Amino acid sequence: MVSLIYPNIEPSAPGENYSAQEGAFEGPEKLLEIWFSQSPELLKEHQNLSSDESEDDFSNHPQRKNREEKRGLRVIPRPVLDKMLALVKCTVLNVISNPDVDAYLLSESSMFVYPHKIIIKTCGTTTLLFAIPRLLEIAKHYCGFEKVWRVFYSRKAFMFPERQVGPHRSWEEEVQFLDKYFDAGSAYIVGKERQDQWHLYLTKPSDDVLHNITQPYLPHLRGVMQEHEIQSGASTPVTSDSEDPSPFGNAGYSHPDQTIEIHMTGLNPEKMKYFYHDPKQTKSGIPGGQWVDKQAGIDQLYPEAKLDSYLFEPCGYSSNGLWEDRYFTFHVTPEPECSYASFECNIPVEKSHASQGEQSPVEILITRVLNIFDPSSFTVTYFTSHHKEHHSQAHMVRSMSSLNGYKRTNRILYEFDGYDLVYGHYAK
Repeated sequence: MVSLIYPNIEPSAPGENYSAQEGAFEGPEKLLEIWFSQSPELLKEHQNLSSDESEDDFSNHPQRKNREEKRGLRVIPRPVLDKMLALVKCTVLNVISNPDVDAYLLSESSMFVYPHKIIIKTCGTTTLLFAIPRLLEIAKHYCGFEKVWRVFYSRKAFMFPERQVGPHRSWEEEVQFLDKYFDAGSAYIVGKERQDQWHLYLTKPSDDVLHNITQPYLPHLRGVMQEHEIQSGASTPVTSDSEDPSPFGNAGYSHPDQTIEIHMTGLNPEKMKYFYHDPKQTKSGIPGGQWVDKQAGIDQLYPEAKLDSYLFEPCGYSSNGLWEDRYFTFHVTPEPECSYASFECNIPVEKSHASQGEQSPVEILITRVLNIFDPSSFTVTYFTSHHKEHHSQAHMVRSMSSLNGYKRTNRILYEFDGYDLVYGHYAK
């Protein structure tokens, strides 16, 4: 396939870290989700693909040897994904799969590929948004996908924003880039203190959003940014009383589409000793990652999950976990001058962590993650689709005024189209 947008860029050797540099490393990640349907079962409806057409398209590709095993975005050949990631400035370290999803461990974080959606998370000075036009192009070529159903882009405030390159030099620039490819996007800055703010861009669910893959990227985009800063303490109450599963990202599932992110700073140096490579104790790479899993207790957070971990040289750690059709991921930058760890998970907490005494499943999960890193402060974002269970889950998070020795310093509640957001910042 010949790209209409970028010249051919060859991927670097596996494991090369483009963002490695002397001094502090940028830990906070950029997170992009592009949904082509609300579920794998509804791909044909959202993309106007007949059963015959979709089967014929996929069977034309030699990579699709078992049509029952892989479909949708999962049929995109690995070399094509490698070239897309080269635009982002990251490489694939390892891949694990199950019947529902492929999890890619990257030199700068993670990528998860479902039949109907792709999630890419990158840290450092990566150029994540550059993946969008190429991704839309290959989704059309290999899958016949003409429409984008929904888009999410989010990130915590950068520690070192001056080190970022376009289109990530500012939130305004990022939003302008996203608006270039998607209609009906809205941008938000959530939080009070600048260093703890969380940025969110999302589009409304639509079957009429046609992505544009024919216009070349322009380094200096012009447009009107749609931005709304949510002030500390502001809230929009949840008003939906529907008991039926909503069409917002959880069709066909008994639990809502929910994502919990924990961004931790000021990590305990004693806890960080496991995240440095010591050749006397273990090898780097995957063997080192497995060693860290056991030493830090990460392998006990979801004991039944399939875990893929990596220990970098001289320090740093990443892992992906698969649990049924859901995932979790850790990324750790242990250096004192820029210590940062992130945890992201879309596993329903009510399935993975049962209530114990007065602690809710959300509180149990957060507490266990905090015990691994012992940060001086952290933010939690809990993003969940409207669902028959979303009231109780949102209430759990809203009620946490203090947690495990931490005091909440900021709380924000918001309702979007089909989703609720609860944001909290905590400090010792």
